Amino acid sequence: MIMIKIPGFFGSGVHAGIKKKGGKDLALIFSDVPAKAAGVFTTNIVKAPPVEVGMERIKSGYCQAVLINSGVANAVTGKEGLKNSLLTSKYAADELGIGKRLVIPSSTGVIGPQLPTDKIKKALPKLVSELRADGFLDVAEGIMTTDAFPKYAVKQISVGREKGIIAVIGKGAGMIAPDMATMLAYILTDVNVGKRALSKALKNTVKNSFNKIIVDGDMSTNDTVLMLANGKLGNPAIIESGAEYRKFEKAVIEVATEVAEMIVKDGEGATKVVKIVVKGAKTEKDAEKIARVLGSSQLVKTAFFGEDPNWGRILAAAGRAGVTFNPDKIDLFFDDQKILANSRVVMNEKKAQSVLKKPKFEITLNIKSGEAHSFVIASDLTLDYIKINAHYRT
Repeated sequence: MIMIKIPGFFGSGVHAGIKKKGGKDLALIFSDVPAKAAGVFTTNIVKAPPVEVGMERIKSGYCQAVLINSGVANAVTGKEGLKNSLLTSKYAADELGIGKRLVIPSSTGVIGPQLPTDKIKKALPKLVSELRADGFLDVAEGIMTTDAFPKYAVKQISVGREKGIIAVIGKGAGMIAPDMATMLAYILTDVNVGKRALSKALKNTVKNSFNKIIVDGDMSTNDTVLMLANGKLGNPAIIESGAEYRKFEKAVIEVATEVAEMIVKDGEGATKVVKIVVKGAKTEKDAEKIARVLGSSQLVKTAFFGEDPNWGRILAAAGRAGVTFNPDKIDLFFDDQKILANSRVVMNEKKAQSVLKKPKFEITLNIKSGEAHSFVIASDLTLDYIKINAHYRT
């Protein structure tokens, strides 16, 4: 088990009685100084009140605490839901002795029920008293809903002569589509990063990690990715260009991608993690359009589950992506096994099926229209996904 410690950051997670099934359901991330902050939120028109509060408060460019509950999404809860998000973040601010606008709330769980503010208020003294430098496993556990395991990753980075830390804590297993994030994720670092550089790094990180994952093609009302940099490392602030910035952004993308792949692996009922690469497109946008359609297609995803090398489903899905290409010039690979050459079948059925039997593999589609490429990381679609979601509220 990796131990996460980020200088100046503390975490905790407790049972507050929000979840029906018990377990930790209230978590707190705290920086001992106001941290520079950037955020990316759901593009869903139906936004949960905690998202609305977060979008407003992140405009200041600072955050010192994140209060996260699981079990109740506090979404589609109207004015009362907004009041409750503001109230619980005020409770947390008062308990921590900081300004209320330095607290950003996050919620995940069932859409519709009101937030149990009394339970949260009662649990906050314990939540604050249990803040620890090594408390981030408790945070990861406290934000789980249908997740089978806590998700987090950490990486060390050299900044000048110093060693900084980048850590990512996330949650998600269902309602996952690459259109922002469809999940919760918190990126924490002690590296001193300028505000513009922080925003740029977060935008590029989300684009290249969380926006690349698909479980079921659904988008949540509560998607939030926050990035906090408290500057405790003491390095000169990284600006939005140059070698130090590129190294920092690369490191953040790498650690975020680890967590993103964990979300796909833990996709509700999932048995496969499939990287779908589309090459030879005229533009990156075209390549991504096709990749997203392939990663969301129920027929393609069920073929992955059945370990069936049904290449026809892949081509049919690619053809409805709204991208023009010559259907007679397609190359298709399952890992290193060539399936189609200029749209002619060259597949060795047994070898192709052996690839699909693996828990992790790669599909590469070359449409030979240009030089651009893109990818998504998708799960398969299984019977267990239906069972989990058929009875989610009960």
